[in-house]
Amino acid sequence: MYKTLIQLILVLMLILIFFFISNTYFYNEDKVNEINNTTSPNIQKNNSLNKDLNKESMDNQIVNLLYEKFDTNGNKYLIKAKRGILDSKSPNIIYMSAVEASLIYFNNERITINSKDAIFNKQNFKTTFSKDVKLIYQEQILESNILEFLIDKNIAIFKDNVKYYSQDIEAFADIVVINLLTKEIDIKSKTQKKIKIKKN
Repeated sequence: MYKTLIQLILVLMLILIFFFISNTYFYNEDKVNEINNTTSPNIQKNNSLNKDLNKESMDNQIVNLLYEKFDTNGNKYLIKAKRGILDSKSPNIIYMSAVEASLIYFNNERITINSKDAIFNKQNFKTTFSKDVKLIYQEQILESNILEFLIDKNIAIFKDNVKYYSQDIEAFADIVVINLLTKEIDIKSKTQKKIKIKKN
């Protein structure tokens, strides 16, 4: 009887040892595989999402684009850029880079605008130029951080760090508004201290 009991205890001990060994070495490996299997689809999903975003950006990209429009007075507004990206949510909006625009009057006078970036609405031709904005008209130069060019209202609004240069005048202001028909310049400021005019 004792012999049988001892044998039974030994068998139980062997079973416990076997269970312990299998649980320690084999169960953890399965667990690692299970974790790897759960993270793998997430990585694949992210890679797939990045590919879709890159593809969407490539699909919406336009290279060497050009738009032109004539107003009721016969003046022509022309804008071109080395690169443009269509807004997927607003199809009329184009984000441009390396931008050059011109307003050519019926008498062949010309206003030229250059900037690094611009947001262009191809429906109403409203253009917001930004980064190193420079407008040249005859011997006058205007520079600013931002230029809102409203061709339908015949107004150009320069904002932020505005500098005006002519042959004998330098002016610095917050805001400068140009009437595109009469070419009159209105220098405005939030505080009069911001307007500085220097005569050469």
